[in-house]
Amino acid sequence: MAAYSAVVSLLHILHPDQFPLIYDRTPEIESLYSKLVSLQSLLEKIVPTKSIRDEVNNLDVQIREAIYTAQDNIESFIFRQEQIHTALLPEIIIIAADAIDPLITKAEAIASSINETSSPENTRETRSTNIFIKKIVGQEEDLKKLKDEILNDTCELAVVPIVGLPGIGKTTLARSIYNHRHVKKHFNIRAWVTVTQDYQLKEIYSDLLSSIERKGEKSRRDRVMNTEASASKLADRLHKELLGGRYLVVVDDIWDEESWDALRHSFPDSANNSRIVVTSRLREIAHYVVTSRFEEEIDPRDTFGYFIHTMKPLNDENSWTLLRQTVFRDDDRRSCPPHLLDIGLKIARNCRGLPLSLTVVGGLLFAQGDETGRYWESIEEDTHAAAARGDESYLEILYLSYNHLPGRLKACFLYMGAFPEDSEIVVSKIVSLWVAEGFLELAQQQSVEQVAAESLEQLIDRNLIHIRGFTSNSRTKACGMHDSLRDLSVKECGKEKFFHSRRKYVQELPEDTDAQRRICVHRNVLMCMEEVHDSVKRIKFARTLLYAGPHHHHPLPFCLTFDLLRVLDAFTVCFIEFSDEIVKLVHLRYLSLTYNGKLPSTLCNLRKLQILMVRRHPKIIYVATSFLPVIWNMAHLRHLVFTESDLPGIIHRRHDEGDSVLFANLQSLSNVSAGSCTKEVLQNMPNLKKLAVWTKTPPGPTDSCLHLGQLQNLQAFKFTVVQPRPKLMSKTKIIDHFPNTLVKLRLSGCALPWEDMTVIGQLPCLEVLKLRDMAFKGDRWHVGADEFGMLKFLLLEYMDLKVWGLADDGGGNLLSVYFYTLSYLFI
Repeated sequence: MAAYSAVVSLLHILHPDQFPLIYDRTPEIESLYSKLVSLQSLLEKIVPTKSIRDEVNNLDVQIREAIYTAQDNIESFIFRQEQIHTALLPEIIIIAADAIDPLITKAEAIASSINETSSPENTRETRSTNIFIKKIVGQEEDLKKLKDEILNDTCELAVVPIVGLPGIGKTTLARSIYNHRHVKKHFNIRAWVTVTQDYQLKEIYSDLLSSIERKGEKSRRDRVMNTEASASKLADRLHKELLGGRYLVVVDDIWDEESWDALRHSFPDSANNSRIVVTSRLREIAHYVVTSRFEEEIDPRDTFGYFIHTMKPLNDENSWTLLRQTVFRDDDRRSCPPHLLDIGLKIARNCRGLPLSLTVVGGLLFAQGDETGRYWESIEEDTHAAAARGDESYLEILYLSYNHLPGRLKACFLYMGAFPEDSEIVVSKIVSLWVAEGFLELAQQQSVEQVAAESLEQLIDRNLIHIRGFTSNSRTKACGMHDSLRDLSVKECGKEKFFHSRRKYVQELPEDTDAQRRICVHRNVLMCMEEVHDSVKRIKFARTLLYAGPHHHHPLPFCLTFDLLRVLDAFTVCFIEFSDEIVKLVHLRYLSLTYNGKLPSTLCNLRKLQILMVRRHPKIIYVATSFLPVIWNMAHLRHLVFTESDLPGIIHRRHDEGDSVLFANLQSLSNVSAGSCTKEVLQNMPNLKKLAVWTKTPPGPTDSCLHLGQLQNLQAFKFTVVQPRPKLMSKTKIIDHFPNTLVKLRLSGCALPWEDMTVIGQLPCLEVLKLRDMAFKGDRWHVGADEFGMLKFLLLEYMDLKVWGLADDGGGNLLSVYFYTLSYLFI
């Protein structure tokens, strides 16, 4: 329920640590805070079961509107009063408390009417420690048939379409083909692109180019493409990249003939068995892509002579197998208790053979963890009712899974719908955004980042979000959302006034657009257009403005201001100048932008800021200078990310200010010079977990540039020499400073002797070690016994190493080793 996130958000605002110090904690504030805590507790007990769903939804709307009104009034008052520094307690606190009283009474009545059979008391709180690997079930013949078609000996370029209902597994099947070991061995070039309904040709070409993987070469996924090139130039470049190579390209989820006509001329036919796999919901599109190369008109009903693979729903046996594996995370048939077998078969049958429905319902049953049968019976009733809707049954099942989400997860799910279709969302970013939004409940033994990460993992467990990438030590790095689930999220966002997404210049706006709480812009340049500016500015109570489009390197003016903004994510927008309006946003918690100038000293007025990210384009490194103001009074900062620069000089506090540290909340600091990370600076960041520093040249024997001994919680450290000198051996002992808490270590350009690696090998928690650009110098490295006992991932890139030895007991947990040299690659 949106009501739950709204209540938690208002609790954050009124929390003793957050409420402005210029206000006394009066009895009226304490009373309102207490009532909100009570209301939150009641909402946690209410489950919108079928019998009371309408009543619960009506209450949700009433609570949401009352809380939104209270929050708008309170934060508007704070904004006005902080501008003139007065301290008056407004009557709105009392009005808000009075409005909540009858809602608490209604919530109590509904909560007491819910019997324990529908209570979510068994809901799992943490994710299974074993990652559930999803496998193709019941579609093995589809995989074999497609593999044979793709690997046949036809020399000419062939298009292989996959057609099927939404949620039937077209993308999963295409991905299985794409990553099949025989397919990877057969093609020396592979590329993948997803075509959204609101596609832009330039983005499609750019995505294809950046996804190209060549056999025997390092993946190019992390390379920045030239986004300033025109679509035609990118198309020419794609043609040249593919020309002469045997390639496999997947064009996923194509919707119309025009997009295929624009793309197909970029795929050269070198008569070398190259293939293009196309997935679509529409059979007429599949027919078109395989016949568009013929000049004569072909009857769409005539399927003889060319290949179209039509996916069919799973049968009852395979449906149950997929559901059982999803619920119990085990291939052993005995995992399902006998008393759940019959009801489980009925649930599987109700899903009508659609893998998406089966995995979503399976995730719901897994998360509930109730094996008594009562909850399963209620799910069988709901899925049976959904199945009666025929072709629309899968939508009803998706709504069922959303309705059964705990209130604490609903806002997280809705937030994902703000991003463009097929977005690959980096976990660290979505976690930071959720933290800044303030709709996550606080936990006594966890940081708010840990609460956010666990919320994300729980949505993954429920199969409402899928993993798009892993870190080097096998943790979730990026995630995404199936387009059907995203469509559901977008609809609910509009209904619950949670997010408004601006996707096009001409876009019909709903009547209540001005009541939306957040704005997401899918085309950054739209915000420079007067009509778009005027329509979006109607949303005067917006708390969030996300620029979710691709990087736009032509400078744009910041032409929108929202007094109550708490999140401004403009990382993909290059600002002409730093707007004075930004530093007036006293509620701002998250600020990211691309800006080449020096940040104004007034930035320090943003006392509530938690995340600050500043990117400079083109990348410019300022040695011994800082484009930052003196930020040491911004005590709430949790994450600082910059393009390489120095930190500003630390302030010297008055004697009466005590010895408290300045940045007690700071958890990550990235891309600052090693020289500015003095001992005094790091002493004021005792809870830092991630640190990335750079230096212009390798430190000399007398340099003391690292003081990591001050950081007893450091888990990830990156040290980069910007101008390495590979012919010279480093004389400094920087590795002596590494704390035992390190899990990830990345070194670049240091030119250290391999003998120093022994110290790193003794780090007890180290799981990931990445060495680049002559981080160590010498042609021999022997890993001794009892070294690197926890290491899982090792990368050696552009080193002069020729001999690498591994003792029997060395690197006991090492799973992956990647060795890149200037001329060849070993894996």
